[in-house]
Amino acid sequence: MIRRFFLIFVAAMIMTVTGCSTHKGLVFADREWHISEYYGQIIDSDTTWRMTFGNVLIPEDLTVISCADSMARYPGMERFISDILHTIGLDSAEILFYAPHMQTMFVIPKGTTPAGRPSSVSSNLTDERPYTMWTYEEYPEDWKRTPGEMYTYTYLNKGKKQILIVDFYDYGDTPIAQIHIFQTENKRIRKMCMPQQFYRAFFRHDVTELDRDIEFWAHIVDGHRKLAIANHNIRLEQKSMNKRPGLRY
Repeated sequence: MIRRFFLIFVAAMIMTVTGCSTHKGLVFADREWHISEYYGQIIDSDTTWRMTFGNVLIPEDLTVISCADSMARYPGMERFISDILHTIGLDSAEILFYAPHMQTMFVIPKGTTPAGRPSSVSSNLTDERPYTMWTYEEYPEDWKRTPGEMYTYTYLNKGKKQILIVDFYDYGDTPIAQIHIFQTENKRIRKMCMPQQFYRAFFRHDVTELDRDIEFWAHIVDGHRKLAIANHNIRLEQKSMNKRPGLRY
């Protein structure tokens, strides 16, 4: 009897330890996506979600990771995505999709979004020239984003050679996080065997040498805000069109 109790106790301890070290599973929206040649955008099957990647050529065979099966094709991708969501405080977010060659992932935050000071706040998003305010440590603000605002957070990890820029805004009535992933290629990344398309999914330029490649990184980072605001306004336009009788946009 004592031996049996001991074995049960050991088994329970093993399960506890394993549970602490097991990687938390990712949550996908499991939507089907396609590239619309007409709109030049990525659209889901029922047109609820439409996103632009900006004024760029989108490959017809664009790699889109939107479910566990598509993620499993690339060794190490689950850990890569999980690490990103953990870094930005969105472990439990629902993933709409990640397009590596567009360096962009869209997720729906669940629960609380990251607290604390954003690097910038953009407002009047529907104006021709939205207003952006840069923030500072001494600002005595209670940082709570309101509808119509966009909060941007930035993360630089020199160890992982990675820059993350996260734009929080409302996609219609749904709060969304648009994550821009700028990753230097390394041994771990190469193991994913990501297919080469018109654009590179990961960069040869070294994030840790920003001073040497400052023009390149400035160009890469510069477009994130314009892209996020464009997607914010796409949804508003879509909602407006859907209110018109007989139309679904």
